[in-house]
Amino acid sequence: MLRTKFLVISSCLLAACVASEDPPAQLTDSVTSQVSSRPTGTRPNSLSFNAVNPIGINPNGIRLNGVALNGIRPNGTDASGAPIAITGTGSPLSGSAIVGSIWTGILSDGGTVAIRIDEGLQGTGNNSDVWSYRLSISADGAWRPLCVDSDGAPSFADSVTGTWNLAEGVPGGGAYEPSASNFTLACRGSAIAKCLEFGYKPWHGYAAGLATCVRAIRADYCGDGTPFTVDGTLINLYDNLGVEFDEANWVPEAEWTPNGARCVTKQSSTRFWQVAHRIPWCFPQPLSPDITCGTSFHGDAVIITELMPQ
Repeated sequence: MLRTKFLVISSCLLAACVASEDPPAQLTDSVTSQVSSRPTGTRPNSLSFNAVNPIGINPNGIRLNGVALNGIRPNGTDASGAPIAITGTGSPLSGSAIVGSIWTGILSDGGTVAIRIDEGLQGTGNNSDVWSYRLSISADGAWRPLCVDSDGAPSFADSVTGTWNLAEGVPGGGAYEPSASNFTLACRGSAIAKCLEFGYKPWHGYAAGLATCVRAIRADYCGDGTPFTVDGTLINLYDNLGVEFDEANWVPEAEWTPNGARCVTKQSSTRFWQVAHRIPWCFPQPLSPDITCGTSFHGDAVIITELMPQ
């Protein structure tokens, strides 16, 4: 089915900030919800607000005193204390039976933290293979929501195999490691959750598409984890994988790979110029402007982004 997503991008990656949108009642392939003028509001149909943070996790939950959640171990315990493991195929966490289970989160300082699954929500349509969960994290002797919506209420997160490097401005920053040894929790509305719900699912063979989508969503031009966009920016995104199709015919911005932007059309047709108002260190070299950029897929490009005509 042809489904073009018009994305309003935020620089959030995973679960390290407040979710950038209120979660809809059901997870569907069209992800329909009400429009909001707030930078972190909701989206209609194929429109989506920026997801600058990769994982979108509640700052009062995951990022405790500068410590970030870097992944989840593949084994947990169910509500009765019996050991359980992530699924061998598909989304790491799925089904209603794991509600009440406890999992171990790996922190960036080498420590661990307990994470509890409180409620499950199965997706519908093309996302019926994605389960979202409301989770709590054990911190300071109490259970706190892992994800919250723009009103501060507990919200849901998706799970995906592999982990991301959450660093910014360093080699390897923002990189995706699709290893099955650990998995990631991404609050709904964050960059990773958005891309997963668009259809870039590693279990369907789209690991490279997922990595590329997250770079594109965050405007991580230099491929070092640094975003160059703001919440509320509208883009059109499509790929050469058969997941997202171009139906907008907007102005080409950039071609994207799992390692960042391969090229941009010109300085004035980029988010770093139009909305971020700061120039990436990699522009104009090695990120070269090319008027043919985005007219077709060149080299190892996987995704093309377009901006609304000025």
